[in-house]
Amino acid sequence: MRDLFPDQRLFGSLTLAARTNLWPLTAWGYEIWRKRALTLLSGRPFPLEEEFALMLQRMQPVEGRVFLDLGTSTGLYARALLGAGAAQVYALDFSPAMLKVALQKARGVTGFVPLLARAEAIPLPEATVDGVVVGGSWNEFPNPEQVVHELHRVLKPGGRVWVVFSHRSQSSLQRVLEWAGLRFPTLLELMDSLSKSGFKVDGWREGSVGFVIGTKVTM
Repeated sequence: MRDLFPDQRLFGSLTLAARTNLWPLTAWGYEIWRKRALTLLSGRPFPLEEEFALMLQRMQPVEGRVFLDLGTSTGLYARALLGAGAAQVYALDFSPAMLKVALQKARGVTGFVPLLARAEAIPLPEATVDGVVVGGSWNEFPNPEQVVHELHRVLKPGGRVWVVFSHRSQSSLQRVLEWAGLRFPTLLELMDSLSKSGFKVDGWREGSVGFVIGTKVTM
């Protein structure tokens, strides 16, 4: 795994919040938290099964297509896409610990391709994937504008992007997390960023959870 990310100096620029994702304990407990996250943030019962159904519905057609799960963590979205018939999913994360757990959980699943890299520098050629999904990692990207640029670059014309994120609020917890390096955009800010980069976008909120779907517009 280390050979896929030879320049370890990149770790020196990570925020405190990002560094916690390098810990094996964080990776081990990630899905325990993730199964409850949208319920806590939305204020209503919101199981992973409902989240996956929404994502798969918005990313259709899935069967036989190629996707990128950006900030895959332990590969939840990647496994959901492959289970729905995707031909291949690139599961990208900067954390070797997260990808190690993702590989364990995807053992025996055909089409799961791990990528150890930063979201700001996706190691794929232009127009490679039919869709990109981001399941909760958007708040952790230190340079979201560069990530948007990379999304547009690797997507095929007409390709779609799906983003779930924590919406900005006035909570004291968010202020602490911002100090640790997380970013909390509003729905309008994220939609505007995607629109300016060449996406046709739609979005909605449920409590403190934002959902955005964008389509790369062909010129």
